[in-house]
Amino acid sequence: MNPGDYRRDYAAYHSAVERERFKLHAGLASHADTHAVEERYADLWTRDSIEDLRRAREDTPAEFETERAGLLALEGAARVRNVEDSAREVSEELQRCCASSRVEWDGAKVSAGEARELLADERDGERRRELARRRLDALRACDDLRAARLDALDAATRSQGCAGRRALYESFAGVDLGELAARAGAFLERSESIFMSRLARWAALELPEGAGRGLSHPDEFFFVRGARFDAYFPARDFRAVYEETLAGLGVRIASRKNLRIDDAPRPSKGARTVCFAVAPPEDVRLIVGARASGLDIYREGFREGGRAQMYAWASRETAARYPEFVRAPDRATEGGYGFLLAGLLSESDWLTARRGMRASRAEEFASFVALLELHDARRDCALLKHALALDGEGRVRSEQTAEEYVALLSGATGFRHQAATALADADEFFESATRLRARLFAVAFGEHLRLRHGRRWFETRAAGEELIDVWNTASRYAVEELARLVWGGELSFDLLADVLLASVEGGV
Repeated sequence: MNPGDYRRDYAAYHSAVERERFKLHAGLASHADTHAVEERYADLWTRDSIEDLRRAREDTPAEFETERAGLLALEGAARVRNVEDSAREVSEELQRCCASSRVEWDGAKVSAGEARELLADERDGERRRELARRRLDALRACDDLRAARLDALDAATRSQGCAGRRALYESFAGVDLGELAARAGAFLERSESIFMSRLARWAALELPEGAGRGLSHPDEFFFVRGARFDAYFPARDFRAVYEETLAGLGVRIASRKNLRIDDAPRPSKGARTVCFAVAPPEDVRLIVGARASGLDIYREGFREGGRAQMYAWASRETAARYPEFVRAPDRATEGGYGFLLAGLLSESDWLTARRGMRASRAEEFASFVALLELHDARRDCALLKHALALDGEGRVRSEQTAEEYVALLSGATGFRHQAATALADADEFFESATRLRARLFAVAFGEHLRLRHGRRWFETRAAGEELIDVWNTASRYAVEELARLVWGGELSFDLLADVLLASVEGGV
């Protein structure tokens, strides 16, 4: 195998798939026509290709550190995709099942995913619970296939010589998931009292009719939605707010032709805001979703906007020579840039400057956003433990595992869960670990920028220049290594707790 040829095809494959996904999400096509692309590049993910990449890495002298790191990333990406392809038959059957499982609601039949959105918007508690019950029925209809898919993924992973999906993730991410889960457990313990106290305060304000009943999973969707702040976050303003925020850092988006922002309304446009790296850094597209308003739109939009900046500023030389550092199997680094930018929503100074809030209102809002971030981090801590519990023979259909899931998620989020969602929430490739690592990086990077450039670092050109320098490296470095290189520190759950808990309490 010629690694250069492999890299060329690796980049071409991702560009072709991203282009099709972009057209579908932007409302420019009725479906993503990726079948021909998958067939054309199927050889990238074969066992022979994996073995060739492994040999190439082992044959590369240790002093060629960048080349070895690139080959390890390519091997990791190929292994994950090979596992996915091995489970294709059951995965396609699961997709058909999910597409056909509909929920009857208000005279229409909607998918489980659409029902999730309706739950978030539903203000009436009784209607939320009834819709959630129907959604659970729809989810249960496909649980046998979800379990079969997990079994197929596990079997394919073991056939590669890995002990399990955990071992596969650890091989390319370079982290010990057991150690990460232990630190996550300590974070849950430390943050529990304040989180539960503030969540109860939110419930008393937003769900007074539920007093004494306790919070249940349907209420969680409504909580995360944060609808009472919609007036401050109309979707029509998102592009201007995003551009003004980057301009404060000296980053003029309008002058960079390689990043295209699509906020045009279309009937079939997707609801979410998504970044598509079609041919980074030359062609990066940020699609603003079709939703009319919402805090959740801005949180998601800034996360995707942070990823877009990394792709748009990635080194052209790196993208051409090592595309695996731009489209890495370990997505914690690009995720970290997204969480860093989205973190501005919990900065009262940014809120007064960009959303025109009064100081008292900005502090209240920043505290609520920090509570949402704390909820999400705690939920990922629980999902990581659940994912580890599922990574073993005989655990997928275990009643004990489902019961542990209920205890984990209910205890972490404050919302009572049911075993019926355990398989739907199965974190097959440990995305919860990736998000946690990205959060740890983002909060530490934010503290570094604050110490170096001041409290309003987001309005300093020097901070923008530092960000561009780091974005330029794309995902060449894992977040743990990047932290040591940029500010000489380690990623810490203690710092995450310090920052979030202080922000949550700041709105008192």
